Amino acid sequence: MYRPAKPHSINLPRLEALPNIENITYVMTRSREAPNTPVELSWALGESLMIYRLRSTTTLESSEPTWDLLVGEGRDEIQAWTYQTGDVALVLNLVLSESTDTMTSGMDQSALLGETASRNTGMTGSYSTSLLGLQSLTSTHGSLPIFTPNQAGKAPTMEGTLEDMPVPSLLQSTSMGKMTGKLTITNEQSAAELYFVEGDLVHAQVMNLKGDQAIMELVTWEKGKFYFYRDERTNQKTVTRRVDALLMESVTLLDQSKFLLESGLKMETYIAKKDPNLTETGFEERISKGAPCDMNLQKQFYLRLDGNSTLFDILRERPMVKKDWVPVLFNMLQCDLIALSDKPLIRDKTSLLKSTVLDRSAIDSVARTFIRPDTGLYSYTAFQYFLEQELFRFQYYGSPFTVVVFEIWTMGPQKLESLPIPAVAEAGRRVNKLKRSIDILAHFEALNYALLLPNTECASAAIFAHRIIEVLTSAALSPQLDPTRLAAAFGIAGIPEDCKDVGLLLSACKVAKNVAQKAEFPIVMFKDLQAPSQ
Repeated sequence: MYRPAKPHSINLPRLEALPNIENITYVMTRSREAPNTPVELSWALGESLMIYRLRSTTTLESSEPTWDLLVGEGRDEIQAWTYQTGDVALVLNLVLSESTDTMTSGMDQSALLGETASRNTGMTGSYSTSLLGLQSLTSTHGSLPIFTPNQAGKAPTMEGTLEDMPVPSLLQSTSMGKMTGKLTITNEQSAAELYFVEGDLVHAQVMNLKGDQAIMELVTWEKGKFYFYRDERTNQKTVTRRVDALLMESVTLLDQSKFLLESGLKMETYIAKKDPNLTETGFEERISKGAPCDMNLQKQFYLRLDGNSTLFDILRERPMVKKDWVPVLFNMLQCDLIALSDKPLIRDKTSLLKSTVLDRSAIDSVARTFIRPDTGLYSYTAFQYFLEQELFRFQYYGSPFTVVVFEIWTMGPQKLESLPIPAVAEAGRRVNKLKRSIDILAHFEALNYALLLPNTECASAAIFAHRIIEVLTSAALSPQLDPTRLAAAFGIAGIPEDCKDVGLLLSACKVAKNVAQKAEFPIVMFKDLQAPSQ
């Protein structure tokens, strides 16, 4: 009887451990070099030495290889999945997901993640990472497991909205109540963290501001939600003054901020001089009738006004904290020195042009090539491309950027388990609603994820990571997942804050993430780590 001959296959040497990204890349390269010829890579796992075979076949008609994962031998062999893709990170992700599903509960999962140190399970003692031997400056003797919502499901002692309890009243209430713990405040744009010890405010962070300046920023918030978690502590001490003293100073700033809002000032508002011919002496005479404020700062701000720049443009060119620019604009409005408008002083030439319509379908078509269809996240390959482009922008224009590498697991009965694909897709949808259109959310290496945040400093990225935790744990990512059983760790590093090389940047993120797995809080910035003593 005639039987068609099976195609000859290329069998690579069997691995003694799980494949890595280099192994998968090599398989794809060999597959493309030999069209229509299967290339197989095998390995064994578990006490029973279960055999896995990854087969890649590229045809002459398509450069995208077809991947098959076979599990078992002989009659017991089954095809776990088949997938056509050129994304080696996706293949590795699928391979590891299938392999770890059949791992015995006693198998060391740290080997999968490439971490020599085991994850913290609440035991005391110091910790270090397997990379560079870095240690956390904020480590404690009572470290907690990697993140679970509201610290292992603990409900906040106090919660509410800023509409019902404004920031000054909230801080006074916490201080007078001699409370110890962490106060978290969030709004649509940002988040803040404050730590109290027996009613004394010891640390505050709002965006990239810390200490007294953070409080001055915070008191101008009128909308948001707050949560107080009792007995949470930090080793940081950034607040130097008493709460009541800070609030007394902040009341004036709050009143001035409200006046500006009522006057119609927004970030998109154009600001013009009412009298462009006003002399310096005339300016000094009129501005002196306003509230106490640095004269040189007011002069510099006034000279920058041209009627064609918005408040956002001005602050982007010369960054200032709110406690500095609010009094300046308050005085200029009170002294009738400036005019506010929603249109520039000089008519924009482009208003005479007819806009050229972009081909949205073509744009979307290109964008889809970067995105994994199963999760809606950018592929690891695409992430590396955009990361390099961001590096070029830094090299030419000095634009800073930050990368956040993170992992999310669900805590099973015996071990941490990776999220199913539908849950990853839902997590991506939630994060995409938070991030800017210029930010990139992508897969990272095997089972991790990454955020590329252009023109962002690490402190701001840490606040954003905090918001991600909140939205991911606000409701179940899928019907089978309990949001109180999620575990996560975030590592943050930036260029030029930490280094000027993307390879070192990614390593720094991974080191910080490894530390976050054991830290009291699941978000760690590389710049907060110190090298071990020699």
